[in-house]
Amino acid sequence: MTLTRRAFNRRFFQFATGAIVPTVLLERCQQPEVRPVNTASLATGMQGYISAVVDELIPETELLVPTYLGNDRRRFYGRGIPQSLNLLHKLFLGSGRSYLGRSLKTWTGAGWTGQPTIIKDLGKTYAIIGAFDHHLRKLDLSTNRVVWQYKFDDILKGSSTVYIDPLANDENRVVILQGSRRGLTNPVRTPKPVPSFRAISFRTGRELWRLNLKLTRSFSRDNDSSAIDLGNGLIFNVGENGIGYFLNSATVTATAQDGIVQPQIFSEVKLYQDSDAKRYGGNLVAESSPARLDDRLFLAAGGGRIYGISTTTREIIWQFLAGGDLNGTIAISDENRLFCAVEREKVPGSGGVFKLNPDRPPEEAAEWFFPTLNRGFNNWKGGIVGSVALNDEYRSPEIPALFATNAIDGNLYIGSQHQVTGNLVKGPFLQKTYNTPFIAFQKRLGASISTPVFTDGNRLVVAGYNGVYLLQLNFEPVSPEEPNALKNDLGQFYRLVVAEIGRFKPGVSFESTPVVWDGIVRICSRDGWMYTLG
Repeated sequence: MTLTRRAFNRRFFQFATGAIVPTVLLERCQQPEVRPVNTASLATGMQGYISAVVDELIPETELLVPTYLGNDRRRFYGRGIPQSLNLLHKLFLGSGRSYLGRSLKTWTGAGWTGQPTIIKDLGKTYAIIGAFDHHLRKLDLSTNRVVWQYKFDDILKGSSTVYIDPLANDENRVVILQGSRRGLTNPVRTPKPVPSFRAISFRTGRELWRLNLKLTRSFSRDNDSSAIDLGNGLIFNVGENGIGYFLNSATVTATAQDGIVQPQIFSEVKLYQDSDAKRYGGNLVAESSPARLDDRLFLAAGGGRIYGISTTTREIIWQFLAGGDLNGTIAISDENRLFCAVEREKVPGSGGVFKLNPDRPPEEAAEWFFPTLNRGFNNWKGGIVGSVALNDEYRSPEIPALFATNAIDGNLYIGSQHQVTGNLVKGPFLQKTYNTPFIAFQKRLGASISTPVFTDGNRLVVAGYNGVYLLQLNFEPVSPEEPNALKNDLGQFYRLVVAEIGRFKPGVSFESTPVVWDGIVRICSRDGWMYTLG
């Protein structure tokens, strides 16, 4: 009989404590005026206690970076201090065919969002990577060897989410959730199932179930979003058909429906209004990944709306009309504010960043708006396609709270989360005016739809259509009267000084978001490779 490490350790602890239980019983029975002891109940309780202790002290699986942008608040990007961007290894991802409009095109490497997830299981650390060659891969990071690969029906753009299913057997206990495009043989308007979202066993690479993204008024049935594990047997996933799905996380509850094994759907939420079709047509696509704030989920949808959803009632309880085609995932700060990227599409003004207070009514929620330049690139007219990064997971109270974002206008922007300038700007619809944040650093690195990532050591990794950059963020003490002074949590003031300390592959296109682990940077490119840099 083969035992997993978890099962072996549990049996060892059970054996080691076997002599303790009789002693405990004896001591209790010798005490005066003690009620009779239910030995079966005590043994069962001890068994549960031992199991809990073993799982806590000797974790079998560690979800290090288990979803896009790392955690429920979408602001964790890994651990370690990158020292440089020297090439350590590269993995060939290949190419695959997919439709661009009505034309079948060849797509190479991996693109937006494309961030690998990092998992430690049974003593080894792995990355999960989806690519344009239609394959999902499990990579052993100690050897850079592909352990297995699973083939989808189309290219993979979004990042995976990995969670623990406590009701599954050891083989299927660790589950990967991954979306893809709809499949080369599936017309958008077909009534048949389009299984663009799937659950895969992390340990075996075998499929557990598929979810049909049903036909709606949206012109897409892809799945670019990264799902979120809500615990208590609940998963929430967003499809590009504009539907949010509350799913049963127990894979054993999946059943055969419409010719495929599908998960149990508890409820659905429609992430557009029928009236939105007048402005956006069929572009009611939901591509962002949900972020969680206590018992609320927040996400942006293609119809220009930012939704707040109750995890208790599973209904929309809040919405903010930002305009534009919203692709970026919302990041939630330590002060419980939403940082929302806005692409410039279907609006007369500018795209940029909204900072929203979700505890206020939507019409009063905007604390500031930062407009980017109306400078286009490819088919984008401006604004931000990626997400906003926050340094909350990487700073001490001495370091000011910052945000960073790449824009279509070619600039990297680093600004204060809290400080505003007092200058008023028009919003995307040119109807309301908003305060603007203090921008501490701005540099033209080239257009980008990738999300920059903060790291330990006050460093920032930035990628785009002109390569990858490693920046050191230095904080010099200054007086409050200095025009560029940033205030920290302790009331002290600093000037941000940014130094470039590494650059890789200028001229190569990077659309995906990098991940950092043990100070090593991993990022997928459009030239067909995943690069390991350090």
